Amino acid sequence: MKSLKAIAVAAILATVSFAFAADTTPGKPMRMDEPMHGEMKKKNMKKGDVKKAAEKRARQMKPMMEKEAAGAQKR
Repeated sequence: MKSLKAIAVAAILATVSFAFAADTTPGKPMRMDEPMHGEMKKKNMKKGDVKKAAEKRARQMKPMMEKEAAGAQKR
């Protein structure tokens, strides 16, 4: 009987967590010209700067990532 209660509690918790995950639909798109906020901000840094830096780093890393992926397939 205890295992039945445990299964019921797990099912309820799973249902609640899925309900919260479904509610996290994106609202307004982020404005890239707004200043950064939070712990990682730097002076005069905008939100778009972070995205541009990430895209630049991804372009730099792409050849290395492809080389590693090709090496892993050979094994």
